[in-house]
Amino acid sequence: MTMVLRRRTLFTTRRSRTVSFGVAVGAAALGGALLTTAHPTGMTTADAIWSGALVAIMATFGATARRWTWFLPAGVAAAIAGDGLATVLAAVAIVIAFVSVLRDTRSRARGAAVVALGTIALLRAEPIGFHGLTALVMVAAATPVLVTGYAHAGRRVQSRARRVALVAGGLIGLMLVGAALGVVSVQGNLIDGGKAIDGGLAAARDADDDTAAAELGQAARQLTAADSTLSSWFVAPARTLPIVGPNIAAVGELAAQAGEVADVTSQAASNADVDSLRFVGGRLDPQAVANMRKPLENVKSALERMQTSVDDIDSPWLLTPIANRIHRLDDQIDDVLPDADMAINAVAVGPTLLGADGPQRYLVLFTTPVEARGRVGFPGNFAELTVTDGKLDMTRFGRISELEQGGVPGDQRTLAGPPDYVARYSRFDVAATWRNVTMSPDFPSVAKVVADLYPQSGGAPLNGVMAVDPQGLAALMRYTGPVQVEGLDQPLTNANAAQYLLSDQYSLFDNRNTQRIDVLEQVARTTFDRLTSADLPGPRALGDQLDPIVDGGHIQFTTTDVTTALPLFVAGINGQIPTPRDDLANDTITLTTANAAANKADLFLHRSESYDITWDPETGKVTGTLHVTLKNDTPTSGLPTYVIGNAVGLPVGSNRSFVSVYSLFDLDAARMGGQPASMQSETELDRHVYSTFVDIPPGGTADIELDLSGTLERSHTYRLDIPAQPFASPDQVAVNVTVAGKGPIAASHGGTVEDRTARWSQPLDRALTLTVSAARP
Repeated sequence: MTMVLRRRTLFTTRRSRTVSFGVAVGAAALGGALLTTAHPTGMTTADAIWSGALVAIMATFGATARRWTWFLPAGVAAAIAGDGLATVLAAVAIVIAFVSVLRDTRSRARGAAVVALGTIALLRAEPIGFHGLTALVMVAAATPVLVTGYAHAGRRVQSRARRVALVAGGLIGLMLVGAALGVVSVQGNLIDGGKAIDGGLAAARDADDDTAAAELGQAARQLTAADSTLSSWFVAPARTLPIVGPNIAAVGELAAQAGEVADVTSQAASNADVDSLRFVGGRLDPQAVANMRKPLENVKSALERMQTSVDDIDSPWLLTPIANRIHRLDDQIDDVLPDADMAINAVAVGPTLLGADGPQRYLVLFTTPVEARGRVGFPGNFAELTVTDGKLDMTRFGRISELEQGGVPGDQRTLAGPPDYVARYSRFDVAATWRNVTMSPDFPSVAKVVADLYPQSGGAPLNGVMAVDPQGLAALMRYTGPVQVEGLDQPLTNANAAQYLLSDQYSLFDNRNTQRIDVLEQVARTTFDRLTSADLPGPRALGDQLDPIVDGGHIQFTTTDVTTALPLFVAGINGQIPTPRDDLANDTITLTTANAAANKADLFLHRSESYDITWDPETGKVTGTLHVTLKNDTPTSGLPTYVIGNAVGLPVGSNRSFVSVYSLFDLDAARMGGQPASMQSETELDRHVYSTFVDIPPGGTADIELDLSGTLERSHTYRLDIPAQPFASPDQVAVNVTVAGKGPIAASHGGTVEDRTARWSQPLDRALTLTVSAARP
């Protein structure tokens, strides 16, 4: 009887221990599935299963492992704990292990619990060092547990472990074979799809909508087929494998999203009649513009979905070729989305600009930089354009003197532009003297003043203002054909008009100023009159041809309505001085000169600027010196008096300029010719502006130096915006940015790096944006 009771007691004890051990392993698996933050596959369910399985395996062998190995997972986890919960779990495991060692007791359940808690804590660890180091550390901590646990496990446990490993290995092998077959089979689809996308985009740039639609449709079919294969029954299981899964999922998702973008873009190219987006006989159908909005919005939505997918599939476990392709694609989408926004905004306001809701009236100022002003040069003639239901008409053309003499007398007009414009330029009698209306470097400010003064000067209310200089007018002559004018041996064309308007006219007509002005009027009037009935190319070709002209500030246009002006600002056509970005250390520097001698000597004025600064990324502190050189090459004879003479009593060939420097920073000191000098300090466009009048004799040079200092946003990217003043000859600009601190730096837009200094030297024929990136310490 006693023996039977002992056997029953022993059986009950073993069963209870087995149950306790089973509960411990089960709890370990559940805890691993719910509490770990590891993402070996990038799939939530698969990650939970793999984590739970790993913790269960560790708990199983931790039950029979040497007690000293219990400390390894928990100890390592405590050292690299990712968060507070990981620290708590590691601490609890270490305490239980210590108690077992001190009492010299152990149980399978206790060993399983200690190792499980330590493993869960390890799986919550933050990455350390290079990618994969954390995983290697985890393997190093787990190996002694698995080895000693297997060695001291019973034969039955060892046998089961081998069988499970064999079955699991076989299943994983089959998954890998399926994945390999799938990847190999889609190579052709991916290559052909990529080529079709390139061909479709090239056709779209050439405005060949039919070819673009066909190519992009083919790309969509090829990429959709690739995604279908990678989602098939023999490939899909491999997506649940660590390391392998993220790579297959990334390729499949890229194929799916690229296929969707190609399909949507193909439909947009098929359904949207881009050929109708052009002036034919001087008319552009506003409804054709409006019809483009929905297809463009569909393309943008597809791009945004693709960007979200790219961000989601990015994983540190991706192979380098796949990761590089994803990062490149992410950058490409970042570049394309602003263009999509710009296109959508443009077609949204396009019908209004085209007079779909009522006639729109725009004033065109014909300017010349040979008598410089702050932004677009001296305005000599003007034209009034009216657009009604897409039809362009020139309703008035005249000389700028008509606006000075017409309407309300000049001394009775009010100047009601932006307050900083009024405060700075009222002294130049802008209200009565239209020749000075373009003094500001910010064209929207100029346009507001023009729109206010035009009705007071005998004109009608305006909806917008445009400025066109000789290079801009020459570019437009591409679409109007040659202009034959009396007194010229050959017609003016797109190729020779800029040279004639900037320079040749003065030597050809000598002192026959009235005849010269008549010719200028004839050229401008004829060109714009022909534009009102011309056939213009589509938007892509027009953009390719005029973008350099617009970027150089030779054609500028803005409206008086904020809603319609915004897309023009985004497109960069409105001539606005850039607003500094808050997320960067964004500096701006702008030099303008305005002719103050009433001559054409700026044709011979050559300007150069050297901006040397030191920037501290940690504090945002900036100190620097701007060196401006103005060289006057005006001849003293051989040209008419109105070109090389002056109205201020200076010797023939002299240049008097009103020089202004716009900066965000305080002026610490100024020098002219190396000697201390004073400059007037005002504010305009949320900047300091330092100005002075400078007289430069023929053949002479004026040197101006400004020491500047200030503080920008703390950032590891310094950005410098340098707007360009359209001039007879482009400025030569040199920028040297020295970065305080240590570590590598990188320069954009052709800049070179020497030690800790980034250097640029180039002509300022359009606005520049330069950036320096400094490595974080």
